[in-house]
Amino acid sequence: MLNLLIRAVAIFAAASLISFANISSAQAPAHPNAVELKRESASSVSFTFALNLPQVLHQVLAPQVAYGSFLQSYADLPDSAFDKEIAKAVKGLGAKAYFTLPSGAKVNIEKWQLPDTQLLRESFKVSLRLLNMPPSTGSHLDPVSVRAQAQAKTPISKVLQLQLPTALHPILVSLSNDKFWLTEHIPIAIVQLP
Repeated sequence: MLNLLIRAVAIFAAASLISFANISSAQAPAHPNAVELKRESASSVSFTFALNLPQVLHQVLAPQVAYGSFLQSYADLPDSAFDKEIAKAVKGLGAKAYFTLPSGAKVNIEKWQLPDTQLLRESFKVSLRLLNMPPSTGSHLDPVSVRAQAQAKTPISKVLQLQLPTALHPILVSLSNDKFWLTEHIPIAIVQLP
């Protein structure tokens, strides 16, 4: 009886993993989003993101618009309008990215540094070209580096709660002592900073 129970659990676990892998490969970009956290000082933490930035910006700015249409319309915007939209996206990301300290105080993740307008516009155009290629080519957009920072008025404790915008999910979070995923189903994590 015990062997049957163990076998049933093993089959269920394998089926769940296969099902998760199929869902993940259908929805996730070739390079999943990632972020590395580093304590810069007693009251400051830096974030180095590697993002599929066109997809993230689509989720922040116009999730109701088809991805290809979004890429085309934003790639064609004049620089001033494009910069205004990117500033709106940065504000949207910053509003939903924060630490919660044990005291309950929030420390926002701010000072988002995205690539310049020309690089961003080029990533939109490359994404659009890749979208129109047959899936069998295996081509993908390399992740784009984005930096941000959390700066508190008081020392940041070692243990805190991290929340990142759902537009970044799934995202692999790396600390010097740990790695974990934040996803739609696990949007918040307790982290221990070294």
